[in-house]
Amino acid sequence: MNPDTSIFFKKKIVLGITASIAAFKAVSICSRLTSSGANVVPVMTPGALNFINPITFSSISGNRTIVEQFQNQRRIYHISISRSADIFLIAPASANTISKISHGIGDNFLTTSVISAKCPVLIAPAMNESMYLDPVINKNITRMKESGKFFFVGPGSGKLACGEEGIGRLENEETIIEKLGELLNYSNDLKGKRIIITAGGTREFIDTVRYISNRSSGKMGYALAEEAYFRGAREVILISTVKNLPPPYGVKVEYVENTEEMKESLFKYSNDVDIIIMAAAISDIVPVKKYDFKLKKKDDILSKIEFKENDDILKLLGEKKKEGQYIVGFAAESGYNTMSIIEKIREKNADMIVANDISREGIGMESDFNEVDIIKQDGSCRKLEKNKKRIIARGIWDEIIKSLNKL
Repeated sequence: MNPDTSIFFKKKIVLGITASIAAFKAVSICSRLTSSGANVVPVMTPGALNFINPITFSSISGNRTIVEQFQNQRRIYHISISRSADIFLIAPASANTISKISHGIGDNFLTTSVISAKCPVLIAPAMNESMYLDPVINKNITRMKESGKFFFVGPGSGKLACGEEGIGRLENEETIIEKLGELLNYSNDLKGKRIIITAGGTREFIDTVRYISNRSSGKMGYALAEEAYFRGAREVILISTVKNLPPPYGVKVEYVENTEEMKESLFKYSNDVDIIIMAAAISDIVPVKKYDFKLKKKDDILSKIEFKENDDILKLLGEKKKEGQYIVGFAAESGYNTMSIIEKIREKNADMIVANDISREGIGMESDFNEVDIIKQDGSCRKLEKNKKRIIARGIWDEIIKSLNKL
């Protein structure tokens, strides 16, 4: 059964061809995509010239095949092409090219443009089994998958070019094209949506130097923002207390420090957004009074410090929720049960809560990894096993999108 190719119509696809004996198979892929109405831009690594002539791809696609890294252009071409592409496909992808991209080495046009791309990149490896199974290559592939930008298809098993049997063959054309179509749909999942995401732990100051806060690094919120932009959101606004993480590309970042500032920033946008994700760790208590000087121990400091319960921003958002708006909360708990989370969802008029057990080592606050339970208002629950936060963010968005598609 042939995959539906209508998704490729008028899409700009950069087709990368690397130094592999399977390079000739890219000709048919190029032809299929061009026949489906795609604007295919062929890019070959210098090593690929040893296997196939660039004129072949130029003739089929109608676009000049790019090989040279440096050439006179009015714009920086490897940047402009990567920004305007809907998707990259590297088929075949050699061990050499995979390793270069994994380590951020841009020594030819293809690797440089892929590194600067902000769209999905589909990689179809093709190499000898001993190369594909090498621990270094496997580590490089894993690192790329965890970044959230790179997706892999294949390789297949069978007779290899060297005459051996094993894994390493370029995946069949039908499967590659089907996966490419899936990723094009994926990158438009949030098309037209305006989204607010909060990140980090608030700082509630007691005096000019002391404050109450928590260990939230903001990494989960940043990963959610990156994934939202990657999936085609019209606008992503990240309200963050964290200033030591690089701002995600394409995302509007507003920096705040305490609950009041976060609340003010949130309600400035909340009426005009489709999705709100409260990933920030808001302090449960705040000082009754903030002193504009440093309190001294000799002045009986403990008698001057008093706390009160903080505003519940998630609940306030639920009270002002507009029709069709989707609100997601986070619950960082030292153990929890599903029913208590469902009660919290209904109490706060949220649609979903993402719960994680902060008593466990190696996940959650300050970690690059997380493991969560996604619990919805209807009582359904999905567990996302321990993984990098960007991959956890992908699973969370998958569930949000499923819910939106049912509305």
